Amino acid sequence: MTTRLDRLVALLDTGATPVVRATAARQIGGIQKQHPEELFRLLSRVYEYIGSKSWDTRVAAAQAIEAIAKEVPEWDPNQEEDIKPVVDSTEEEDMEYLNFGQFNVDSVIKHGRLLLGSAGREYEDDGLQGLDPAQRVAAQRAQMRKRLGIGAEFLGDDLLADEDLAVKVPVVAKRKVEPEPKVEDAQID
Repeated sequence: MTTRLDRLVALLDTGATPVVRATAARQIGGIQKQHPEELFRLLSRVYEYIGSKSWDTRVAAAQAIEAIAKEVPEWDPNQEEDIKPVVDSTEEEDMEYLNFGQFNVDSVIKHGRLLLGSAGREYEDDGLQGLDPAQRVAAQRAQMRKRLGIGAEFLGDDLLADEDLAVKVPVVAKRKVEPEPKVEDAQID
C-alpha cells in the first residue's frame, strides 16, 4: 500500500499536466508544514527527480523544493533558546561510572574483548624477520601463491612465474639529435 507522500512524489514525474504536477508540489510543501521533523526525508525523496530527463519533472521537483522551503521556519542563530537537557535520575547515577579516575586499564586488558576488524593474522610474525631481502621476496611470493590458490601442490610451477610479478619499465626510444649547422659554416653568396 502506498502512502500519500508516495503518490504525490510519483505525480511529480507522472502528472498529466503541469498544473497537476504543481499541485502535487504544493501538497508536498503542506506535508512539510504538518511534519517539520521530516524535512530531510522529504527533500531526499524530491531530490531524485531534479536530475530527470523530463523538463516538466525537473520543474515540478523544483516547485516541490520551493514549497518545502517556504514551510521551514526561519532560523535565527542569534536567538537564545531556553532548552534544558532532560536528565533522568538513573542517568545521574550512571554518570559516576564514566569517571576517568576510576578507569582501570589492567582490568580492560584482562577481562576486555578484542575489538579488531580482522582475525589479526596480518599482525602475527610471518617468520620473515631474519631473512635477507632476496630470501624474503621469495618467501613472500610463495605465500602469495598459496593465498591465491596457485600453489605447486595442485598446479605446475609454470602457471605463475617470477617474471609475471616483476614490474616492467617501458623502454623509451631515444632519437639521435644532430647538431644544427653554425652560422659561421654557412656559405654566403
